[in-house]
Amino acid sequence: MRREREIRGISLKEIADATKISKRFLEAIERNDHRTLPAPVFTRGFVREYARYLGLNVEEMVNRYNFASAGDERVEKPHMHPVNPQPIRDISPRPQPKRGIPPPYARVDRNILILVLIAAALGAVAYWAVLHKRIGFPQSEPETIPTVVTAPAVTPKPAVAPPKAPLDDSTLRLTVEVTANSWVTLEADGKTVINDELSVGQRQTFEARDQFRFRTIGNAAGLRLMLNETPVPPLGEEGEVVKNRVFDREALTTLRSGPPRGET
Repeated sequence: MRREREIRGISLKEIADATKISKRFLEAIERNDHRTLPAPVFTRGFVREYARYLGLNVEEMVNRYNFASAGDERVEKPHMHPVNPQPIRDISPRPQPKRGIPPPYARVDRNILILVLIAAALGAVAYWAVLHKRIGFPQSEPETIPTVVTAPAVTPKPAVAPPKAPLDDSTLRLTVEVTANSWVTLEADGKTVINDELSVGQRQTFEARDQFRFRTIGNAAGLRLMLNETPVPPLGEEGEVVKNRVFDREALTTLRSGPPRGET
């Protein structure tokens, strides 16, 4: 097997890489070093792969190994060749086939052809757009001077103010606008709607069927009130605490006709 390998010019490393057999075992097979080789069942597989790679008769090589491992002297006879040897593979590198002279159209870069096609397409689109623009717009007609007709003067009538919509007092609406921080407790029909400290800039509108009651106003001058769009005069001075101030329909009538109602 070593002789056949050397005739073919194949190295042990090449065989080891192709067959995945350790190079040390391949060397031991060539030296008939049975102490280095593994169990016979594995070594027979190595011999088969080695012989198959060289193109030798696999069964013949396995039989030689069996004779050698049993101490048969026939294995050492010189000039023993495999029966029906397989043809030797030619592993020498082959030269690349020569390429002929390409036709003229093959020498043109494809990118240049693509650019030429794109330019031609853009030119066609531009020409179509210009032609369509010329045909699409009608020719301008001569401008005619309109005849000015003077209309008789019309005396404007005085504007009549629309009649005011009747006030809807079926629901009481109280708008609370905070001008200075104040603690407020407000009830609408006995239900608490505010119980918190209000900050400057806050504005809220509440509705009630019968009445509003301010349980507490911590800073009387800090609130600006409107009852059904009717302004309510200030409830007190800055820092003054007001309690139990009621706004109902009677208070609304009083606000529209005279001074605000006093405390209850």
